[in-house]
Amino acid sequence: MSLRWMGLTFVTMAVLFEAVGQLAFKHGAEGAHADVSRWGPFRRLWRNRSVAIGIACFVAQAVLWTMALRLLDVSIAFPASSLCFVFVALLSKFWLQEQVGLERWIGLGFILGGVVLIGLS
Repeated sequence: MSLRWMGLTFVTMAVLFEAVGQLAFKHGAEGAHADVSRWGPFRRLWRNRSVAIGIACFVAQAVLWTMALRLLDVSIAFPASSLCFVFVALLSKFWLQEQVGLERWIGLGFILGGVVLIGLS
């Protein structure tokens, strides 16, 4: 595997961890609003397993992103990180059962096409 493809693999893994982390934070935040005291939501967030998973995902994302930047130009890696939008839409549809309309799918298709073009350039 060439260094470029390895870098793109690291970017893809990093944005997948970022997407999972975002959804874990969303899942954790939905459970934290039950306590209406002044600091209650913050206390519940720090004890929430989903928030801990989200933090761990962002740590993994940072490590993978740094590895990717060692192998790729930022002008390739940063646009490729927009794959996070695609992963978040897919995961939110299947994990959180959110509605993703046709317009979003079309937009995500354009993002995916752009990432492929940048990756092949």
